[in-house]
Amino acid sequence: MKEFKPLFSENSDFLPEEPLGESLLAKESPEFRIWEPKSTIIVLGRSQKADKEIFLDASKEDKVPVFKRYGGGGCVVLDENSVCIAFRYDRGASIDITSFMEYSTKAIQSFLNETYDLGVEVKENYDLTIDSKKFLGSSLYMPKGLCLYSAVLLMNKKALPKINKYLKFPTKVPEHRKGRNHADFLIPLQTLIDDSNAAFMAKMKSYLQDSKFLNGPKKV
Repeated sequence: MKEFKPLFSENSDFLPEEPLGESLLAKESPEFRIWEPKSTIIVLGRSQKADKEIFLDASKEDKVPVFKRYGGGGCVVLDENSVCIAFRYDRGASIDITSFMEYSTKAIQSFLNETYDLGVEVKENYDLTIDSKKFLGSSLYMPKGLCLYSAVLLMNKKALPKINKYLKFPTKVPEHRKGRNHADFLIPLQTLIDDSNAAFMAKMKSYLQDSKFLNGPKKV
């Protein structure tokens, strides 16, 4: 289905931003990016089929665009009720996916536990959870010499109606989901912290810049 392609900044004039973080693949781009999506979009993982994961009639009726990222992972809805983050690493010849996923997930887990004392846990598929409920899903793409890690954090409970409206129950689920629907499985971070998206992003940016996490797993 040719209409579901990765979105880059050079061909996203109809959106107020490049929403997937894949612009970080350009060498002149910064090594990481944290942002709040400015419009509602649906993003599929690389191997997913739109008709299996999305209520397409609802997305078409509401004119919500659907894109497919380069990396794997599950289908997500991005909007102003979420925060996205992407890291780019130089990986050389390494194809150790586990190392890069663990390293990147630990960076976010450490930030949240040290800044907010949340007791965040890493689960199957590198989901981040609190009290067995998920708030972060992630993806990895490894082109030649590079590694792009991207993640979306569910921030506000206002996101849940869109998630319920546009996303079917996933075709592949981790064991820790235990058959739960979206509302019972997901937990917005702002039910646990008082920060706005802007304040949260500023703290995360400062933490990452002051730490060694952006050096990548081989350089710490």
